[in-house]
Amino acid sequence: QQDAMDPQQCLLMTYIWKAIEDAGIQAGSLSGTRTGIFVGTANSGYSGMIYQGNVGVEAYSSSGMAPSVGPNRMSYFLNIHGPSEPIETACSSSLVAIHRAVRAIEDGSCEMAIAGGVNVIITPELHISFNKAGMLCEDGRCKTFSDKANGYVRGEGAGMLFLKKLKDAEKDGDHIYGVIRGTAVNHGGRANSLTAPNPRAQADVLVNAYTKAGIDPRTVSYIEAHGTGTSF
Repeated sequence: QQDAMDPQQCLLMTYIWKAIEDAGIQAGSLSGTRTGIFVGTANSGYSGMIYQGNVGVEAYSSSGMAPSVGPNRMSYFLNIHGPSEPIETACSSSLVAIHRAVRAIEDGSCEMAIAGGVNVIITPELHISFNKAGMLCEDGRCKTFSDKANGYVRGEGAGMLFLKKLKDAEKDGDHIYGVIRGTAVNHGGRANSLTAPNPRAQADVLVNAYTKAGIDPRTVSYIEAHGTGTSF
């Protein structure tokens, strides 16, 4: 069964467990709680590689390959009853997962949540397609905001956050890394192409996030940007 499981599911489970440990929470204490899991994940291509290797299809093959099963497998393991959702919105998957988790806590769908993302590059097909589309840089360096920008670099990794209401974290004496003041999500609609950004829509989602957070943009001193470095 382990061999038939997408490595992304293994990483997802490992780093959710690490997030719980880092939060100073005993995993067993979560059993029966309305804790949610929201994870940015997608098809890694592992299933195609397995089938090409003439590995037999078993009853558990489907659950090992489906991206949707990753969060649900961990919810099952921990016996938690909050929403358990895979999120697939391309490059924004992890941020949208955090947005969903925050909203679920705010509307009472769950009392705590684990949110993040996982990505591994197992097969070359998507990489080849991106390269033919002119998305990837030839020298392996992403030059965001540079006039020498010629594409982006794909990456692998996993990251998870344990989220709860600030008042609950303070009451429980948790170590607090940061406070999420507001989140927002939208779509660019029509732009120059299907994959091109819409600057007006991107400005709107920033305004929505600042408004939700009650923050004056002029007071923001650090911004982390998703900059692909792709030329247009």
